[in-house]
Amino acid sequence: MNTTDALKGRNAKEVYDELNEYFHPERYKDFVKNGLILDNTEYIEQVYTATFSGAAIADVLRKEGAKNALLFTHHPGAQHKEGETGALFTEQDLEFMKENNISHFSFHLPLDEVNPYSPGICLARALNAVPYKSFFEEFGATMGLICTTSCTNINEVLEKMEEITGHPCKLYKYGDENLSDGRFALSAGGAEGTDFYKELKDEGVNLFITGVGSPEVDWFAPSHAEAKKQEISILSAGHYSTEKFALIDICRFFEERGLKAQFIEEIPCLTDL
Repeated sequence: MNTTDALKGRNAKEVYDELNEYFHPERYKDFVKNGLILDNTEYIEQVYTATFSGAAIADVLRKEGAKNALLFTHHPGAQHKEGETGALFTEQDLEFMKENNISHFSFHLPLDEVNPYSPGICLARALNAVPYKSFFEEFGATMGLICTTSCTNINEVLEKMEEITGHPCKLYKYGDENLSDGRFALSAGGAEGTDFYKELKDEGVNLFITGVGSPEVDWFAPSHAEAKKQEISILSAGHYSTEKFALIDICRFFEERGLKAQFIEEIPCLTDL
């Protein structure tokens, strides 16, 4: 876990208003609920951030003795295998959170949109890469980034990705091993569709980093044929592992607004590589 220095508490409604003003959830046509999901406290003394929610996260909150707290997540449900549905909190979890004044707030597409705390920007930062152009939009949120790096070939990028995620990743080699001027593209979490591969090819990109990259995942499978056609290798690092850096970095958002903030680490589900 990543723990920050203790600060002070805040009125909960003021914090929610600041989140909405900064991330503008009204701009996106999302398929999940955004904003305040559980309203259990009027005063926030501690913020916990997590990529997903669910029973595993509630267990951490219990161990931490969380009270008068806000859980901020990217996904309103639990981490799960592709094709399945992420479970919500159990009745026992909900009762625990109510008794201990723990609210739940979640931003999906509003966080995905390119911004200082978005998964794409934070993943690029973790890789010491410099984003210079965006691509790939989903329901109003632009989340793909074309970056430059000091790495010279795709194997170096793979090594760096495995270093920052802490687990093996999967590289599907469909193009040149050498990077053109250190360029690569990324879309944290995932990217459905095939149209953007030609755009990346025209930009001189021959490596695409994403979370969900398995050819066994129905919605991503067509990407492999198009990536082969455009000679662009795919580096799959897992849904959770490519998004978690946003939830680490967003602790700073809350700290700068007078709150303690702590990131909850999860065990990644790697069936999507």
